[in-house]
Amino acid sequence: MQKNWKKWLLSIVLCFTIVLLAACGAGGESKNETIKVGAVFSLTGANSPLGVPEKQAVELLVKQINESGGINGKKLEVIIEDDKSDNTEAVKAIKKLVTKDKVIAVLGSSGTGPSLGMAKYAEAQKIPMISMAAAHDLTTPVRKGIFKTPHTDIHATKLMYKFLQQKGIKKIAALHDSNPYGSSFMQQLEKFAPEYGLTIVAKEKYGTKDQSMSSQLTKIKNSDAQAIIIAGTNPGPATIVKEAKQLGITIPLVSSHGSANLQFLQLAGKDAEGVFMAAEKILAPEQIDANDPQAEIVQKFVKDYEATYKQKPNGFAGYSYDGLNILVEALKSVKGDVSKLSDAIEQVKYVGVTGEFHFSPQDHNGLTGESMIMVEVKNGKFQLVK
Repeated sequence: MQKNWKKWLLSIVLCFTIVLLAACGAGGESKNETIKVGAVFSLTGANSPLGVPEKQAVELLVKQINESGGINGKKLEVIIEDDKSDNTEAVKAIKKLVTKDKVIAVLGSSGTGPSLGMAKYAEAQKIPMISMAAAHDLTTPVRKGIFKTPHTDIHATKLMYKFLQQKGIKKIAALHDSNPYGSSFMQQLEKFAPEYGLTIVAKEKYGTKDQSMSSQLTKIKNSDAQAIIIAGTNPGPATIVKEAKQLGITIPLVSSHGSANLQFLQLAGKDAEGVFMAAEKILAPEQIDANDPQAEIVQKFVKDYEATYKQKPNGFAGYSYDGLNILVEALKSVKGDVSKLSDAIEQVKYVGVTGEFHFSPQDHNGLTGESMIMVEVKNGKFQLVK
């Protein structure tokens, strides 16, 4: 009787051990088969013209990566959240991705305000984050694990100022969005104006959701400004351009890279003609010099994006495409040790859609203004200004 009891007990223990080992093995294998990354984009709200193409570019790239064997043999999964163009929603989204979904890094957000809130949380949690927002403050001063892919407002400011300087313009007006992106841009416009021999004779701002900026434009018209710089994201800049034409303003209109996309052409229509913009090369892919290191990757990305979504990509799509590619390069080098991921991103050298990235412990943007271009709207298209 005792012997049978021992056999029975041994069988139970053995079965339990087998089941436990199988469960652990299955769980570990599943965990090792997939790399989970989070992304927070503005898919609805004011920044949706930025966030939607960013989401599409990431989904396109994830498909390509997994079809090519993944990352070090593991599948890539990107969990995407919508911050609704809201700062609070962005922080809620990254918290959910980190605590519930257990992602190892986060892309986003689309706008400066949401990105700043996310960056504070990501830094505290030691989660690497790559933003698609332009503000200089995101990566200056450098914070551990916080990176960005767009050119900064400083890069764009200097490019536009050099362009105006070459035109012999001395006095300018500035009209900027009151949100974090526009406010940060205004700071750079004021800071660097003297360096280029420029005087800001009129400074106006507007709200992101404002339907009209005619009062601000009227004040600018009554000044002695020789050009107007617009700092904001659509639809604001498109509205400004249309109302400027209605008010009979004929001085050059120069817009920041925040509005450099096809939506601007659609919203502004014929009134976009003659407007100048700071932009990335993706706005004029066929005009890139064949010897340019970016030419091949920009043209391939445009071709793949158009084939998938039946529309042309813009610079915002390029920001997220580059962001994920940069993260993938770093993931390949750490070979599963995610504790080294932030340090690995600092070592990435990558030729992307946006520019040639050379990250370092001292530079978490990795770009120079040399990879930006000035374009002019001619016949409803963006033309490279040479």
